[in-house]
Amino acid sequence: MIDYRLLSSDDFDSLHECFLAAFSDYEVDMRMSREQFRQRIVRDGVCLEMSAGAFDRVRMIGFCINGLGQWQGKSTAYDAGTGIVPGYRGRGIAKELFAFLESRLKEAGVFQYLLEVLTSNVPAATLYRKLGFVETRRLAVFRSQTRIDHSSDLSIRRVEQPDWSLYQSFWDAHPSWQNSINAIERVANDRIIAGAYENDECVGYGVVFVPSANLMQLAVSPAYRRQGIGSAILSSLETEAAQPLKINNIDENSKASLAFYEANGYKSMLAQHEMIKTL
Repeated sequence: MIDYRLLSSDDFDSLHECFLAAFSDYEVDMRMSREQFRQRIVRDGVCLEMSAGAFDRVRMIGFCINGLGQWQGKSTAYDAGTGIVPGYRGRGIAKELFAFLESRLKEAGVFQYLLEVLTSNVPAATLYRKLGFVETRRLAVFRSQTRIDHSSDLSIRRVEQPDWSLYQSFWDAHPSWQNSINAIERVANDRIIAGAYENDECVGYGVVFVPSANLMQLAVSPAYRRQGIGSAILSSLETEAAQPLKINNIDENSKASLAFYEANGYKSMLAQHEMIKTL
């Protein structure tokens, strides 16, 4: 018999172990140390007390961990990871986890539930649609095996106090939950922001989440595009991370962004559905 219950900080080690087992055969490499896992759930705003585990006796064999916060001006739960270990799949455990959590999220005043799922993960996407999730957009995932050096006469320097009002004026699309302003602020000690300056005017910026070398945001003022500024910022952040970056969740409607990463040696490897359900 499978039991379901809310999690607490006491479950962290079991959750990490279950996470690694559940994603051991995932299309994206999800291996990470205990500390990297902790940094990830901090970035995503995970509240363990509003997350759930599935247990076979004392062993955790499935989980759904939720971040809580504001999304597009509404109180939102974000599915920061749902997984079932091999050998327990196909028994409806994920469905039961969502059913267990939904009423509790409603009671907590959460308006909507947000998640991302690989487009290639047809069983999971089908389940989410049956549960009432609706696709809002497609997000591209990029990877590169090599770094490309882009020199520039611009001044590119670290930023300690980001000007979010200015930065948002550079955007063509809003970032995903994992790359949002709130996520960046939650990991202030684990991210680097690089700004590009023309005569002391900031004309572009980029943010990297250092523990996993994830590019969280990169944007250039529309008036300064196609001048190599974005490439110079990207190169600077690759140097900070000492490796090519992991670029996740680029809005596929932003054709200019897709072309930019491809021109800089990154290839679109996977795509995700971003999906929302009103609770």
